[in-house]
Amino acid sequence: MKFARFSKIFPEKSKIFHEHSLDFLPWNVIVRAYFDDLLLVSQPCNFRDFYICNPLTKKWHALPQAPLGIQEFYITCGLVCLPSYNCSSKDYRYNVVVFGFDYPYVTLMPPVVTIFCSETAQWSKLVDFQLSWPDLYFDQVTACNGSLYCVAHWGEGIFAFNPFTDVVEKQCRFIALPIDIFPTYASFYKICLGTFQGRLRLSHLCKVNESFGLKVWKLEDQNAQENYSWSLVHSLVLEIGFPINEIYMLALHPSNSNVVFLSWEDELIQYDISQGKYEKLGEFPVKQLAPFVSTRPLMHYSWPTPVPVPALPL
Repeated sequence: MKFARFSKIFPEKSKIFHEHSLDFLPWNVIVRAYFDDLLLVSQPCNFRDFYICNPLTKKWHALPQAPLGIQEFYITCGLVCLPSYNCSSKDYRYNVVVFGFDYPYVTLMPPVVTIFCSETAQWSKLVDFQLSWPDLYFDQVTACNGSLYCVAHWGEGIFAFNPFTDVVEKQCRFIALPIDIFPTYASFYKICLGTFQGRLRLSHLCKVNESFGLKVWKLEDQNAQENYSWSLVHSLVLEIGFPINEIYMLALHPSNSNVVFLSWEDELIQYDISQGKYEKLGEFPVKQLAPFVSTRPLMHYSWPTPVPVPALPL
């Protein structure tokens, strides 16, 4: 897929991210998940061989092959990292989580969860994974402070999963949406999760007369099981200047609280909330593609994250 002026999204020195940013890998790959400036990828139709790479440094590492059985499911993946237990070390530990949904019953049965742990260099299947609501399905995962977050199908709320704990009661929790959002199937496609300065953020688009309203919240006490709250960060009507039938939220900027990425028709847009201005960054090759696009906002650090190499298997 090619975008006109796609590299405009990045600073001048980051044009390495242009249209062939993953051509250093020896295969064609699908991006499964992200964390900061790292990507989790796999080959198309291959659900056992996963790789972690950094597109800026063009370094990559293959994970041990995942167990049999994952290919029987429709999968959604998450990559989450935490600092090493050794405070003086620059290394970090990480988990790769694969949620397997039993097609065509994706909304009727809880997913099968398989986890790769960098500390043991082994895959394991989570046997005691239980949910109080069976109709859970999601296709994009956001990592923040050691947990994975995703908007549940039908937009009922946010599912949070902590793969770093063995305490079953603390692994999974359900976070209700801000009271301004009425959960519907349509709201599922209007909600977008992101992170900023180590906190989870949520945005929601809605039609306001002939324009669109945008609200952004941050999650307070995000590690609390019950006593969490949402704080409103932005509430505005988008200043577009001409009528638009539909707008889609693509991503929250990971390092600028006032910038979001939107799409209408075939255009990719960067919108500055503080200035009420937008800039066209590129075009999709096919119109009406935006509702089906999954975005992975990557950080650009002056000192890129080294690609993690797991420990030797125990």
